[in-house]
Amino acid sequence: MSEYAPEYTKRERVFIALKMLVLIITLALISEFWFLDWIVDYAKNANCYIYGDFTGVDVLLYGMFVVLPLSFALMIVLMEGRRSMRIISSGQNPLPGEKVLRPTRYKYGTAALIQPIAMGVIVFLLISLAVASSLRIEKFAAKIEPCVSPLAVATL
Repeated sequence: MSEYAPEYTKRERVFIALKMLVLIITLALISEFWFLDWIVDYAKNANCYIYGDFTGVDVLLYGMFVVLPLSFALMIVLMEGRRSMRIISSGQNPLPGEKVLRPTRYKYGTAALIQPIAMGVIVFLLISLAVASSLRIEKFAAKIEPCVSPLAVATL
């Protein structure tokens, strides 16, 4: 007979769902009413902003294709890294005594390593995307015409 990991109680599951809902709604509202409007306005005139050796186009491209993937990779490492290392060392997933949201059988050996390896592959791909993008951004940004209006230039 298979062993199952302990489950969260209904009350604990509701509390977890409410916390996630509050976080998601907060991020959605910030994005909708502040960040998206700001980034669209900035992107329309990005070639007019000059920050020393960088232009606004550089800031946008490096932000989207280098900083964003690296941020996702860092977030995954911070959230799942320690747990994945513990799974690799113990050879068991879920970890002993770890609660789960739904009935989950314990996996041992190679089957337990699938999730940590998948997290490692995702982090590797995100870092690879950031590195590959950083090598191509300069060529792409050079093709974008500079701003024609000297009034819109912001320098540091």
